[in-house]
Amino acid sequence: MSPAEVGMCSLWQFNAAVAGWITANTTETPGEMTQADEDDIWEGVMERM
Repeated sequence: MSPAEVGMCSLWQFNAAVAGWITANTTETPGEMTQADEDDIWEGVMERM
């Protein structure tokens, strides 16, 4: 959301957006990242450079 959109949100709408972002961007299983996952991320980063 843009700063203007955030300013127009109710507290309920903002909290719902934050909860949705957290759900979409976190893992279901706790634990550390495997070396293979880390390598995949770095490969993607390097491809974009």
